[in-house]
Amino acid sequence: MIPLFRTLNWEPYSMLVDMARCAELSASERRDMYGIFSRYYENTTPSRFTRDLDAKDWIILLREPGGNLVGFTTAQCYTHAGATGPAVVLYSGDTIVERDYRTTGDLAGAFGHLLLRVVAQNVGVPAYWLLTSKGVRTYRFLPVFFHTFFPSAGQEGSLELAPVLDEIAGQKFGDAYSPLTRVISHRGQHDRLCDAEHDPSLLNRNDAHIRFFLERNPGYREGDELACLTPLSRDNLNRCGRRVIQHTEVHWRE
Repeated sequence: MIPLFRTLNWEPYSMLVDMARCAELSASERRDMYGIFSRYYENTTPSRFTRDLDAKDWIILLREPGGNLVGFTTAQCYTHAGATGPAVVLYSGDTIVERDYRTTGDLAGAFGHLLLRVVAQNVGVPAYWLLTSKGVRTYRFLPVFFHTFFPSAGQEGSLELAPVLDEIAGQKFGDAYSPLTRVISHRGQHDRLCDAEHDPSLLNRNDAHIRFFLERNPGYREGDELACLTPLSRDNLNRCGRRVIQHTEVHWRE
């Protein structure tokens, strides 16, 4: 428990969390989401945001106890077929939390509930989380929650995920994805985090995972994304991951 909250400066479980289908969002919820998103991302427009949202299946809404929306994350769940075999892919989309509410682990715990649901509904089929990281905070989530993921620092055993990632990301992002670097480059045609979101105190931290991300994705300030793949299973969740899921309560709107 201690490593999780020390690493990300999280406080436990104080928010209201809704899990909903994206198609069921109200117009006011969509407006509130874009209002938060546009405060922390550059090179974005309402129409581009809406297109991305409409392509997703699930939305996790984070609210303060008074009910105001303070953060969200989106996800798409789809089946993949290719030379590496059939698989179920949970792909994370737009994610942002208001700065004053980033010390809670509820959004991460809620996402854990979603991944466990995907695993339970697809017994016998390999399931993966496809995460594209524009910043250190997103990438740093992987070692906090999981034993195995790729690409990663000092995890030679995860190299077996390389051909699976290349195939899944290549199909999803086309020529924007490089199997040599595992980076998705949008060439300035996509949103990117505002400069203020790249916290120097975090970037300069003596942390092997942060150094690895910065080395592998030098264009992150321009919106380049490091493509990452994580096997989804209960066994791959580490102790901290299981604990934060256990202590997060989610309201499913369905």
